[in-house]
Amino acid sequence: MTRVFVVLALVVGVSSGQVVPVLAADLGDYLERAAASEYSGEMLVVCDTPDGTVAQFVQVTRSDGRLWVKTNGSEAMATDGELYQWAPDGTVQATRTESTAEWELSSRYLSTEAGRARELERPVHVVSVLEGDVERVRLHFDDATGALLRSEVRNGDRSLYCSSSFVAFSDEPRSIDASVGQATPETFEVLDLSDLEPDVLPAQVGGFSRLDVYEGPEGSTVAYYSDGVFSFTVFTARKSVEIPELDGAPVVEIDGKEYRRLFQPGLVVYVWESRAGGYALVGDLPLDLQETVLRDLPRPQRPGFLIRLWRSWFG
Repeated sequence: MTRVFVVLALVVGVSSGQVVPVLAADLGDYLERAAASEYSGEMLVVCDTPDGTVAQFVQVTRSDGRLWVKTNGSEAMATDGELYQWAPDGTVQATRTESTAEWELSSRYLSTEAGRARELERPVHVVSVLEGDVERVRLHFDDATGALLRSEVRNGDRSLYCSSSFVAFSDEPRSIDASVGQATPETFEVLDLSDLEPDVLPAQVGGFSRLDVYEGPEGSTVAYYSDGVFSFTVFTARKSVEIPELDGAPVVEIDGKEYRRLFQPGLVVYVWESRAGGYALVGDLPLDLQETVLRDLPRPQRPGFLIRLWRSWFG
């Protein structure tokens, strides 16, 4: 996959208990400072899903513009549009994506100052992101470093979907092995959209804008969507999209259509086959937005015999 999301974030705060006026908050400024902050620590990510609760501890270091992440099963580093992943045998896979897209908050959201609190004995600013009268996200930003220490994401019915928080934090980042950057990344460039069929990867999906489209591996096409708060990536190919991690994942029915689905802490993956080809969706969407987005993409449908035969011959 050309974009790999190790979702560390979105998370919740402890209310200060004070009644404060609702003030407009420039979420972009907070996120920009968080991206430039330097620290190290360990986070706990927990998500309540229809398939049960999933949780994971994540080691994190941000230093010199590089973000290093390690879990029990994976290790990766992201820097300046490049992603480096350690394979179990110690080799490094490197990819680069080019993008002209800029971050922009959708008009359906309002970010507000929600008071002050303390996390791990550190003072924080609390920012709330509202969609109508629903608080979608609550974020706790460290005063000293700007780092996001705690967050919470809610579904449209206000139930908690995912939370993450540092259980140990230091504003002294650990050293990152710079030798990993010596691997030569495979570059995925932004595609010309003029030849893209609009119904295959629509420009707008469930209120999300398509920001970039790439030529992916093995003849696939990859599109990245965001609304400034949540994001997802869609992979499509003429053949079925194969993701080994989904072998054995449950098949679920949404609006009468079947998808294979896997939840991981802060992340959901869907795979299905349509008449337009194979599809996979990877994102950090709350439960209700997952269904909204899937309705706007080609629906699961088994191709006819002639289409399957054509694909087996010509890909």
